[in-house]
Amino acid sequence: MSSLKTLYNGRKAIYGLVRKKVTGRRIPVRVNFLVTKYCNLECFYCYAEDVLNVKEIPEFTLDELKDLIDQVYDTGCRWVNILGGEPLIRNDIEEIIDYLRSKGMFIEMTTNGYFIKKRIEALKKLDHLAISLDGNKKSNDRARGEGSFEKIIEGIQCAIDNGIKVRVHATLCKRTMQGESFDFLVNYCKDMGITLNYSENGLPGIEELDPDYLLSEEEALSFYQGYEEMKAKGYPIVSSEVAVDYVAKWPLPDKTTIYKKDLADIPEDSYYPCQLGRNQCFISADGNVYPCTKKWGEGKNVGDVGFKAAWEAMEEDLDCVACKELGTIEQSLITGLQSRALVNGITNFVL
Repeated sequence: MSSLKTLYNGRKAIYGLVRKKVTGRRIPVRVNFLVTKYCNLECFYCYAEDVLNVKEIPEFTLDELKDLIDQVYDTGCRWVNILGGEPLIRNDIEEIIDYLRSKGMFIEMTTNGYFIKKRIEALKKLDHLAISLDGNKKSNDRARGEGSFEKIIEGIQCAIDNGIKVRVHATLCKRTMQGESFDFLVNYCKDMGITLNYSENGLPGIEELDPDYLLSEEEALSFYQGYEEMKAKGYPIVSSEVAVDYVAKWPLPDKTTIYKKDLADIPEDSYYPCQLGRNQCFISADGNVYPCTKKWGEGKNVGDVGFKAAWEAMEEDLDCVACKELGTIEQSLITGLQSRALVNGITNFVL
């Protein structure tokens, strides 16, 4: 897709944010569509593992997805992120992208990179492509499967060769933040002329699945401080300085989430209110509408009540106020129109 078309669609997404701010109306500015339950990988930390490759769970047909896109559009959404499973497994993925384009929506996709070459003509129609890569070969293959590193690198190269705006998305854990793995990621992205972001894993019970996975508080703080230094040195870090600085100064060292019941003991200016569930949501492959990965499994189903009702019901159940997860904070800052984060987001995602 041309830069001018991307800029035009990005402008409409920003307009939705401004309209929400001015009117005070609760609009799903950004919706994450899980268009399939199928994936060729079995990453143990996947937040969609409850539906992943489960044959008994029905999947949306193309016509059903088009109807759902219409419902989402009618509520005011102009910014969509296509997820899975692995979205490029769907043989009709280009038709899905074409339908979103016909609506003039800003279109992102997150992929594991395996099928980029096969679906390259469809991917050229996106505004932004995130490709998952969890560090160097040793770190990535331990998390995502033996031999996956080479396939991902091949996919990234193919996307770049075809002029697609790409960023690498890495899951933050003990292995991806270690010296060799982190150095590989920042230098690889800099050499390839693409951007990089990290996000922490919020899957409940992740500690039991792999005790050597999550960072301690001290390790996380040290990592984010180094992350800021890398960005200051000109490395292509997507996350804005304000988001990284916010994480480094998180007010609850023993918790990753602030709930309404915690507010009496926390200074008001020490956290940024989360916007997930307020102006963003996920629609899972089986049709449930969730505010975020940490609230997986708590929403209503679009097949039962429709998207509008599922979106409206979500607000009633939100007991959380803020979160330490960097990706969530970045999205909240952008969709909350925080000036520095918004400029950073436009620079990295639209221009």
